[in-house]
Amino acid sequence: MMTAESQVLQIIRDTPELMTILKLIRDQHLPQGALAAGSIRNTVWQVLSGQPVRLGSDVDVVFFDPPRPASDDLEIYARLTAIAPQYQWQVKNEVYMAHYNFKDDPALTSVSDAIGRFIEVPTCVGAYLEANELKLIAPHGVDDLVNFRCRPVPFYQQDDAHLDLFRQRMAEKQWQLKWPRLQITEK
Repeated sequence: MMTAESQVLQIIRDTPELMTILKLIRDQHLPQGALAAGSIRNTVWQVLSGQPVRLGSDVDVVFFDPPRPASDDLEIYARLTAIAPQYQWQVKNEVYMAHYNFKDDPALTSVSDAIGRFIEVPTCVGAYLEANELKLIAPHGVDDLVNFRCRPVPFYQQDDAHLDLFRQRMAEKQWQLKWPRLQITEK
């Protein structure tokens, strides 16, 4: 039987558009550069729901490069947009994202650490090509992703202020309308 991780890797491999994006990211030579979040999550849910695969959300490119200024994100964005304007690129050096939601959150130490602090578990997924080998970043595993479970990561369960961000995202995203199998819980 295929593991959840093998299943996600196979879905990515079988999605030509994701593989093209991964090659574009690899060719930028970004430290710890990866595709993360919605592009992978949505593709997995579409495939497992028998829906056509459509990249309807931002293409999130994450990397971790402490010496590089945050302003370089715009240069990388411009390069990717020039190469592949059909995608809605979002480029983030995760070094600067620790205090995005809360000023007192601890600093991030890597792309994996950053991905692990995305608000909900099924979004905490990334992929990258090491040479031509597909690698997965899944700090909380991918069981929730392949089983249509959506809950906040432990970091966002710590108090009502953090949980409120999860609740707000769920209200805005309305994912259950697209994926009725999705179970949303706060624990």
